[in-house]
Amino acid sequence: MRLSDIAALAVAGVVILAPATAGAHFVLQAPANWAEQDIQGQPQKTAPCGQADPEVTAVPTNAVTSFTAGQTITVTIDETTFHPGHYRVLLSTTGPAGLPADPIATEPGTCVGLAIQDPPVLPVLADGMLQHTDPFVGPQSFPVKLPDGVTCTNCTLQVLEFMQADVGGNGFCYYHHCANVSIATATTDAGGDGGGGGEGGGCACAVTSDRASFAPLLVLLAIAGLRRRRALLLLPLIGILGGGCGDDPSTPPTSVVSPGDVERIWLGHVGTGPAQTAVACGRGAADPIARTLCDPAAPTLGGLTDLYRALALAPDNGGLAAVATHSLGLSARTVSALNPRVVVFPRYSPLDPNGIAAAAFSRGEPFVELVGFDPVTSDFNFYLVAFEPACGTGCTPADLLSERLESGWTRWTLYGERDLEDTPLDCTSCHRPEAAKGRLLMRQIDGPWMHWGDFRGVFSATDVCPDPAGIDASIVADGADLLRQVDGPDGRHGGVAVANLVAATSGYDLSSFLRYATGWADGTGDVPCLAPYCPFAEPDPFPSQDILCDRLRDGDAGRAGGAWDGYRSVVRPGGFPVPHFDPDIVDGALRATVAADFAAFAAAPPPAGQSGDAFTKLSGLVAPGAARAIGFIPDETDSADVMLRGMCARCHNDRTDTRLARSRFNVDALDRLDAAGAREAARRIALPRTSPDRMPPLRSGELPGSAVARLSDFLSTR
Repeated sequence: MRLSDIAALAVAGVVILAPATAGAHFVLQAPANWAEQDIQGQPQKTAPCGQADPEVTAVPTNAVTSFTAGQTITVTIDETTFHPGHYRVLLSTTGPAGLPADPIATEPGTCVGLAIQDPPVLPVLADGMLQHTDPFVGPQSFPVKLPDGVTCTNCTLQVLEFMQADVGGNGFCYYHHCANVSIATATTDAGGDGGGGGEGGGCACAVTSDRASFAPLLVLLAIAGLRRRRALLLLPLIGILGGGCGDDPSTPPTSVVSPGDVERIWLGHVGTGPAQTAVACGRGAADPIARTLCDPAAPTLGGLTDLYRALALAPDNGGLAAVATHSLGLSARTVSALNPRVVVFPRYSPLDPNGIAAAAFSRGEPFVELVGFDPVTSDFNFYLVAFEPACGTGCTPADLLSERLESGWTRWTLYGERDLEDTPLDCTSCHRPEAAKGRLLMRQIDGPWMHWGDFRGVFSATDVCPDPAGIDASIVADGADLLRQVDGPDGRHGGVAVANLVAATSGYDLSSFLRYATGWADGTGDVPCLAPYCPFAEPDPFPSQDILCDRLRDGDAGRAGGAWDGYRSVVRPGGFPVPHFDPDIVDGALRATVAADFAAFAAAPPPAGQSGDAFTKLSGLVAPGAARAIGFIPDETDSADVMLRGMCARCHNDRTDTRLARSRFNVDALDRLDAAGAREAARRIALPRTSPDRMPPLRSGELPGSAVARLSDFLSTR
């Protein structure tokens, strides 16, 4: 994990590029699919339900969704690869065998001219749905009325996609998904709402569909060293965990984590709730995270304090805390001195190998990142916790950016790194870039720790410069002191008392913990593991001393030819952001105003034409010059190929697991990019900020309009 945050973002381009092909793909989000789906919706080619696709074996979910006769239900799809066409919904009361053969297009040898049933005739329930000739932006839903008086316990609902094309012929014109459903009479309690609208009504925990996917999660990234057979699996929600059911199906998500609430969509593709937690726990890891949170008597987690105590990480039971004012991890663009990141971990020596774990949290989104050392495999397993906060699906930035986010949780879900490795929440591209042992990452592994809370400046050149002669300057910084203004001197931030965070020797304590933890992984026991001999060590240590000395000597730590510039030239081609050359990344024009009344900043409506989500508010606190230097925004002078490498290479490279969808775009092989792949890449970079398919994901970086135009021109020549 990028130790600056324990649990990395791995994102830069972690968006999945699926090149446009002769056929479309779609994910069935609701009702719950009969089979596990990857990020493209596979399996789906073989009629009637994708059960015999040659490229992926169908794995049943055993999900059954309950409806009532005559009920109007909602079908939700996410078309992951565009093709003109429409959707048809059919019902068999005798299982998949009762579904008819695919219809035949009217022009032989083509996928042109499929007659739309209007009105539909059983077994067709709806036809001509979502007719389109342009790509959708995000998932789409449409209502389907179940027939009156038709009941069954073994029904199959088929959602058929017709792709219009001049070539293909029957058998190549369709993609298929099915849902196992039961239909009771309207007067029988089938867990529904008596035949009204919605997705099945009642307590939807036994099987949830689209809404459960979009419920805020409490995710824990359980990471075993194994890789997934395919990309992401869409898993049903089964059973009840941690109290309460899924969201009311008629209630749309209204919280504002990011533009479009894209995190809900990514996680909805993976699965949520007890079934997903069971998948993560089923990998049998022996680290403290799995041992604690996968125990049959798993603790009740009502907030950060409960989580820290359960894992024996809390400062009040012997643990330590560090605070980061600049991050390169999962929440990189939202972390600053005004919204710092808190990391908790055990004291570093002596370190019990059975209790090596850490947790990282920053306000703005309902996630906690975790890592645990597995003494059986001598490897680090990474976890993500996504939780439902007290504000539920009605959160505002004021809720997400305050202490209210840190308690009152109502449920949580556990995910392993394998679950998220093909999403922008991936850990593996940074922490397991070559599918080998996991790495703990902390760019500033050596002092002075200029972006950790205890850094308050350098007052003498002799502190950092090998040749301090003639240097009469100092660097002033305030470390984590802004927390006193943001949360008050007696407040708490990230589940830890502000007084403790301000006083903590953050950089020293965390780097020490990492070195002792990696010592256990390296087999040396309770002895620090030091580079270059430690395979678990930080591969690109940030040269803080040299950079600060440049600042003292020349007044400019970011000048061409300096230590930071040389470091950046090595790190950026790999697609990794770079720690900033100055201690503070906050926009100077906003710093004092926001610090003086952070609550007012969080609650303020957005400026005209801007989004009011928490991500946009927080990322706007980073100075534009710092964002460009770090790599959140490309350099204006970058050529198109350099720009693609800097923004995308972390996740789309020669080392990417070929089983992942994101391997289809490789910035290490742009000369082999075909026209279809180039068109798809151009489409993805031009998507709006609210699209879950936008490339790169906003959380890793952003392309200004001029950059999009330059890249589009470049890709058009492929």
